[in-house]
Amino acid sequence: MNKSHFKKLAATCAGGAIVATTLIGANASPASAAYDIKIGLVPINAAGAVQYAIDSGMFRKNGINVTEVVPFPAPPPSIAALAAGAVQFTYAPSIAIINAYANAGMSLKVVAPADGYDLPTLTKAKTNATIASQLDDTGVCVSKTSGINTWKDLEGKTISVPARKTQGEVTIANAVKKAGGNPATINWVTLGFPQVVDSVASGKVAGGFTVEPFTTACSTAGLKNLGAPGVAFFTNESAIGMWVTTAAYASANPAAVLAFQKSIGEANAFAMASKANMTKVLTASTKITGTTLAQALAANPPYYPATVVKLDLQNPASKMLSMGYLTKPLDTAGLLYTQYRK
Repeated sequence: MNKSHFKKLAATCAGGAIVATTLIGANASPASAAYDIKIGLVPINAAGAVQYAIDSGMFRKNGINVTEVVPFPAPPPSIAALAAGAVQFTYAPSIAIINAYANAGMSLKVVAPADGYDLPTLTKAKTNATIASQLDDTGVCVSKTSGINTWKDLEGKTISVPARKTQGEVTIANAVKKAGGNPATINWVTLGFPQVVDSVASGKVAGGFTVEPFTTACSTAGLKNLGAPGVAFFTNESAIGMWVTTAAYASANPAAVLAFQKSIGEANAFAMASKANMTKVLTASTKITGTTLAQALAANPPYYPATVVKLDLQNPASKMLSMGYLTKPLDTAGLLYTQYRK
């Protein structure tokens, strides 16, 4: 996200196992809160909005008691936990959600945006590497002495992603293919975000997919970011990270879903209203990521869209189909839940 976007009005924005289970937020919700929920997420900067919504009482005001925030090493295990009822809502990128819905047959509903891109800046980033590096919170960390200078150079290399066949792998494979390389030659291995920098530095892997604050941590450690694979993949999708629940939970608890949507909408709008507000959200994110505030502020700040629309799911699904990551077209209508608009 380009830092100039802080000036936007709020109205314009509007695998693995569980690694830990943590109660985040010391202020207990009032007894009158109508709905007890657990929220799953991946510990990245963008999760600061949900943490801020907990800390500031946005959830409580809307009748939700967040009893636990459960961190996962990658989106697929968080979606599996959602399907098992261990959490009621979870964060996942669109690609991971589409994969679980279309390929694994999970009955899911996308209820709210979690993070994404400002579309005018995304358009500029397509032809400007500097803008791309300021916009995209994802990257591929490599050694400066590895000889890896282009996406095509990843051919035949061992590259880490947090989970197979989700955002890291799909967006990197797309970038390699566009550069004239063959992504089928890449040796994909799974590795958590916090382990990427050390693994690249030690030569355990040739490169690793990162998300902020770990994208910036790569450069800080004396390594380099190969590029912005998200910018290379997404065209006019604004919502990339999303909040999802099961179709069964949404059907049985529509009021709880609406209360969750309102809370996320308020947090997202708050973050986008000013630089000072974003600093508060990034401060909250450190409770989740375990990084320092300085590290959180040094990273590209998240961009929080107002809603998820059909093309945010349809576009990546069409690309996944053409790349062989899907076997059939996506039923967007069955996946996208009615969005909340203030």
